[in-house]
Amino acid sequence: MRIGIISENYDHDSKALKALLSQHSFKEEEQIIEVLFIPIGKNIEGDQLLGIKTSRIINIECKKKNINLVILAKDLDALPSNHKKIKKLSEKIQQLATKIDHHLLPFIIIYEQEALILADIQTFNNIYGTSSSFKGNPQKQSEPKEFLKRITAKSNRKYKVSDTPEIFQQLNIQTVLKNHSGDNSFQSFIKKLEEKLK
Repeated sequence: MRIGIISENYDHDSKALKALLSQHSFKEEEQIIEVLFIPIGKNIEGDQLLGIKTSRIINIECKKKNINLVILAKDLDALPSNHKKIKKLSEKIQQLATKIDHHLLPFIIIYEQEALILADIQTFNNIYGTSSSFKGNPQKQSEPKEFLKRITAKSNRKYKVSDTPEIFQQLNIQTVLKNHSGDNSFQSFIKKLEEKLK
């Protein structure tokens, strides 16, 4: 199974998500399903993700790279209580999905992709030499990117967005699944992805 990943940033978001998803064992009746994650849409940035040319880029790359399914990862940039924004974003993604030849699986990330790092804060501490004891719900942390920058403000190594693929490669996927749960969570997204692979 070849799965494309498209997001607001190819180098930071798509490659980071690939690093995390590649750790997961996908099974069907005890048989391991071999899954290859392929970042696509290198020239798509930010708000262009839900723009006119995205469907064309997805269709072209899926055909060229023999991709069966596409994950579209988009930050909500709002808290889970903002149902209006979730609904609006879901509708926009649905409109895009109608123009795509392959199945599109959305992953609406609350608040930002950095919330997945908060779900395994110990790994982050190990990488940056920090000692944050984040125990809250990662989805309820507004601006997790800024939160991580604050944690490392006095550390020898400061957090940069470009670090995300390296961090995601080291995250413990089981810890992230356990701590990033509920509606629109990494846990619920993995369940949907597993259903699609059956």
